Amino acid sequence: MPLNWYKNIVSKARNYKNKIGALEDTVLDERQRIRDIFERNAYLEKEISVRTGELNQANKSLLTLKHIWSTMNSSEPLSEVLSTVVHGLSSELDYLYCVIFQTYETENSSILKVRASNKNEFGEKIQDILHNPIESLEIQLDNPQNIMNQALEAKEIKCVKSFKHIFAGSNPEIGSEELDHLDSLFANRLISILPIIVHEKPFGCLIAVSIRNELSDTERNFLSLFVDQIELAVTIAGLFEQIREQAITDALTGLYNRRHFDQCIISEVERATRLKQPFTLVTLDLDHLKFINDTYGHPAGDAAICHIGKILKQNARSVDIPARYGGEEFSVILPGIDVEGGKIAAERLRVAIETTPIEGVGKVTASIGISTFLTHTDSLSELFELADQALYKAKRNGRNQVQIASKEDQTDWQLLALDAFIDILTKQHVPVSSTIANELMQKLKTSPIQETDLSGFLSFVVESLAKTYDSVYQGGYTHQKIEIASQLAEAIDLPKTETEKLSLAILLHDLGNLMMPENILLKPGPLTEEEKRKFLEHPIITAREILKPIKSAAPIICMVENHCEHWDGTGYPGNLSGDDIPIGSRIISIVSAYYGMTSDRPHRKALSHEEAIRILGEGAGTSWDKNLVDLFIRIIQKQIEPV
Repeated sequence: MPLNWYKNIVSKARNYKNKIGALEDTVLDERQRIRDIFERNAYLEKEISVRTGELNQANKSLLTLKHIWSTMNSSEPLSEVLSTVVHGLSSELDYLYCVIFQTYETENSSILKVRASNKNEFGEKIQDILHNPIESLEIQLDNPQNIMNQALEAKEIKCVKSFKHIFAGSNPEIGSEELDHLDSLFANRLISILPIIVHEKPFGCLIAVSIRNELSDTERNFLSLFVDQIELAVTIAGLFEQIREQAITDALTGLYNRRHFDQCIISEVERATRLKQPFTLVTLDLDHLKFINDTYGHPAGDAAICHIGKILKQNARSVDIPARYGGEEFSVILPGIDVEGGKIAAERLRVAIETTPIEGVGKVTASIGISTFLTHTDSLSELFELADQALYKAKRNGRNQVQIASKEDQTDWQLLALDAFIDILTKQHVPVSSTIANELMQKLKTSPIQETDLSGFLSFVVESLAKTYDSVYQGGYTHQKIEIASQLAEAIDLPKTETEKLSLAILLHDLGNLMMPENILLKPGPLTEEEKRKFLEHPIITAREILKPIKSAAPIICMVENHCEHWDGTGYPGNLSGDDIPIGSRIISIVSAYYGMTSDRPHRKALSHEEAIRILGEGAGTSWDKNLVDLFIRIIQKQIEPV
């Protein structure tokens, strides 16, 4: 009995022990499970923290990239895009310092120079250490010791932890003490050097100093993405620059074009006025281009024009604005240059043009006129006018010379008109046939007309052209028109000076008609609407071309421009009516209408004097000024032999 009791006690104790052991195992298993959960949670928390950091970094990178894309799409200059890159890397992506080096070609070698850099505290410290802006440094591109050259050569990212590697082979050379200071500035920090390759050619390097000590794959990918954007930005900026250059550049010479020149001279006038500092305008004309074209062919003429462009570019300062103004005409703005300086610069151009022969053509020359803002005038339009006058004077005095502007007098403006007329014949600005132009030029060379007598000169021209088109115009018509117009002007007490301008306007009007293209002037049938438009515009174009350099001759041009206006406002070109039409234009309209109706034309016979008078009477008050028509009829009726 006692033995059974003992056995029971031992059995129960063993059972309790087994239960306690099982419970301990359960507790240990639960503790391990809890420990595993805790460790897993800790790992997940760490992973979440890392991924959150990477996500934040990615968001920052995307925002920075978006800013860069916006900058690129706004057609900002490349320097602005590159500045956006370095600013974004440092301020938004927590890089300590960033700088972009770009390759440049010098006369003897290729170099790397800073194009964009941070202006933060590290940028200031670097400048203090170097005692100069970092932009002043040059790195030889062929220096194998420089880490940037190694990255460009290998076309892969390089990483270093010593900032002085960036400056190996710099000019000016950096001393050892300064290099040690640069190293201590970013002690043990990771410095990434990323090559920028555009169209398979080295553009430069992006240098990024990180707050981290190692370059992770994620960071490497992001930095590579930024470099891709830089390469894209360089390409886009290059396209924008190419388009801009095409917009402001003359295709043949590579000089600035007239549009850009006109914009620049307006800015220069504003600057000169504000600073009270003169600038000089040089106008230049290639001599005898028509002879070159006729003798050697138009490619030779283009070569001569390119020759002038090359001379202008070679002799221009960085601030000068040389431009091809049109045809064989060139202009140069010389900022800050007074009259004497302008004369020296112009003479240098003239000598360079003359002493440099053109293959297949030989020596060419140029005539040059100069005027100086604030010395000769403070008006931009007058500045051009004075320069043109000086240019014409250079041509009149034998070409291949420089003339300085001077204020015109009453005789000079007539002389300028003569020069301008000869010039438009030579250059054929007005589309008269080359045969007629050559014949007329030959006649002018043997003409007895005094060069200062503009009316006599133009009368000679008109009569010469009238004889050329004998079937259309008869000699003496223009003189009769001037005589009648003068009597009409006297009847309304028009001043003598205005009567003289009226006579000249009639000469220019007839000259413009006589210089009409032959297919219009001699057309046997009615004119088309386009031909009528040209017929109306041609005298105006001729007057503008001849009197272009003379500001005081504007009223004469105005008379010719408005001679097709009608009293009731239905005329051309401005629909002027009544007394708004210049009195000279009203007189020209009546006189020209009468002689036009009473003259033979290829498509019709002349009307009788009576028919022409009847038509004028019917149009009085609608097409023409009624008072002037009545006066004209009384005057013409007194003529002994109406035509």
